[in-house]
Amino acid sequence: MKHTIAALATAAVVMAGAGMGWAQAADWKDGGPAYIYVNPVKKSPFHMPYDDTLKCIDCHKWNGADAYTAATMTLIKSAKGRLSQQEIKKAILETLKGTGDYREMYVMATSFKDEPLASCLEFILDPETLTLVASSEKQTEKLFHIAANGRASLVYVKHRDDMKYFMNPIGVQISGKAVQLKYGDPGFDQAAELCLQTAINHMPEEMQKKMSREVMLAGIQKNQLITKVIPERIVITSGDFIKRGLHRKQIWMAQ
Repeated sequence: MKHTIAALATAAVVMAGAGMGWAQAADWKDGGPAYIYVNPVKKSPFHMPYDDTLKCIDCHKWNGADAYTAATMTLIKSAKGRLSQQEIKKAILETLKGTGDYREMYVMATSFKDEPLASCLEFILDPETLTLVASSEKQTEKLFHIAANGRASLVYVKHRDDMKYFMNPIGVQISGKAVQLKYGDPGFDQAAELCLQTAINHMPEEMQKKMSREVMLAGIQKNQLITKVIPERIVITSGDFIKRGLHRKQIWMAQ
């Protein structure tokens, strides 16, 4: 009897699941499945500021914007709560300055034949152009990805000891084009010098004594590639923006 009841219960769950249609099994149509969308009926008291002329439908609909949500990209239409491009750039630089040499740890997302890969990588930011460079050992998986598909995305998250990410998140999303530089290519020497110098800034003295600067540079030239990311769009998130009456996300766009 117990087995019969268990079997009936299992069958009921399976039938219910088939009737509901699991999210993972949904067929893709233009704009995606309906369950992804918000159906706004009343503005939340925590809603970010926006121009009075904007309607819910301006944000909460699919508009063909690649990996960015329509709601995020609508921010560029609203003057209210938005910083100027120069102020956004200043906030980005302040967030990504590291110890002062603009070297920080990022997660880089790449894709090869629809297989995604997320890699931790130290990039150095150029404070003038916001271009990023990193040196990597040859023949690593991410480099094959970049060689096949130059579209890349970087994410930086400022870690907190108190774990209060919900209250004051600080993060940067970078979307752009990744190119590879090998020894002899224009721009390789300058990028290699920058990667090496910023690495030395963080090396213990004992490590620096084991190899001269010249030997380390020769190693980069022989065994490494430079990945250069040219940003097209940067989204910075900060709880401090909310305190200033701004939208928590600010978008910088390349000219």
